Amino acid sequence: MEALGLGYNRECVQQRSLEIVLDTNFVVLLSEHPHLISQLDSITEYPSKCVLLGVVLRELEIVSRQLGRTKRRLLESVLDHLKHRCSVVDIETAPDADQAIIEYASGRGCLVAVATNDRELRKRLREAGIPCIYFREESRRLEYEGLLL
Repeated sequence: MEALGLGYNRECVQQRSLEIVLDTNFVVLLSEHPHLISQLDSITEYPSKCVLLGVVLRELEIVSRQLGRTKRRLLESVLDHLKHRCSVVDIETAPDADQAIIEYASGRGCLVAVATNDRELRKRLREAGIPCIYFREESRRLEYEGLLL
């Protein structure tokens, strides 16, 4: 794999596809606003594929147990959809989901963005130079920040 500027490798740039890593709170948000799933495909000019980390799936299982019946069913429905649509990747070295997301995104060498509404994680992503996709409540749509070439 030949590395190009900004840490991207030639294969990823030629394919011009974007990996979108989903954070726990973003998946919960998708269960509350399922129409946002289709916005993930149109947020950038690149075709995208989503990635769910194993640690995020484990966090979602815990969150699911704390939800009421209706919200739990909505979350399970969105999760079923995402499990068929997304790649599931296990990263066992990170102590928590946020760190696993940062390690995965920074080590990919591909066009990658993280979908999250977690302010602290967004700050850490900004500091690491990793693009972020988030939900803007005022406009009720997805937006991104950061550099996607």
